[in-house]
Amino acid sequence: MKKTFSSKKSAFSLIELSIVLIIIGLLIAGITGGASLIKSSELRSAMGEYRGYAVAVNGFFSQYNYLPGDYATAIAGASSSSTSTAAYTGSSASGQNGRIEYNTASVATYLSESVAAFDQLIKTGTLDSTLAMTFASPVTSQTPGTNMPSSKIKNGGWHFDYRVNVGTTSNTDYNTAVINEGAEASPAYQNVVVLTGKTTAASSDAATAIKNTLVNGSNLATAILTGPDAMSIDTKIDDSFANSGKVRGLNPGTATTCYTASASANVSYTVTSSTNKVCALTFQVDVNS
Repeated sequence: MKKTFSSKKSAFSLIELSIVLIIIGLLIAGITGGASLIKSSELRSAMGEYRGYAVAVNGFFSQYNYLPGDYATAIAGASSSSTSTAAYTGSSASGQNGRIEYNTASVATYLSESVAAFDQLIKTGTLDSTLAMTFASPVTSQTPGTNMPSSKIKNGGWHFDYRVNVGTTSNTDYNTAVINEGAEASPAYQNVVVLTGKTTAASSDAATAIKNTLVNGSNLATAILTGPDAMSIDTKIDDSFANSGKVRGLNPGTATTCYTASASANVSYTVTSSTNKVCALTFQVDVNS
């Protein structure tokens, strides 16, 4: 008797295929949604970090009547502005001029008041941090987590500075305001904490003409935020505009990628890319600001 074999091929039914596609869609949505939640969490953390620094500056001033870093007394074993021998343009050699000034010269010779500010805040217990500030060797650039506090923003960190006006690459000094950030803020005159990546290497200026990085049009900050993220932070805290208010965009180096330099009021951030990091941000930390 001859046996016959029949082959029966099976395939997914439409219902099974639909279920598979639904599962794949849910996985993709979960991954992209998770990434969005992580980014939102980072931005909220950065805003919280800024508020913490603003509170710390106010607390230090309330106790010592000077801004951290600008205080010439070596309190609690911390470094002070008197360590600096630079004759700042428009200020005394020992600091104490109401400005937390981040210098462009090597802090081995001219102590950065930004570094001294964190050192004073930490060693007086005004700011809770285990970061050990570095002074022993030349520090012409700073790395988050090494000699500048890190941020929850990946590869981001913070330094203090004094912002007069940054909008073009033209240079100015403390006494001559030639760069206009807009009719609503021309110029800024703000002590700020800067959200940035690793700062770029500084060039040494003459001892008699040390210029603060945010007074000089060429600053040391590097891009750490996309335009949309920078605008999101500014919108939640301030007025959403890059060149006015207490939160402002900062074009890294001599670039004009974060916003277009303009003498007009209320200039918007550049938001054409959600992936390219083009901005640093400055946040005002003046007393009672």
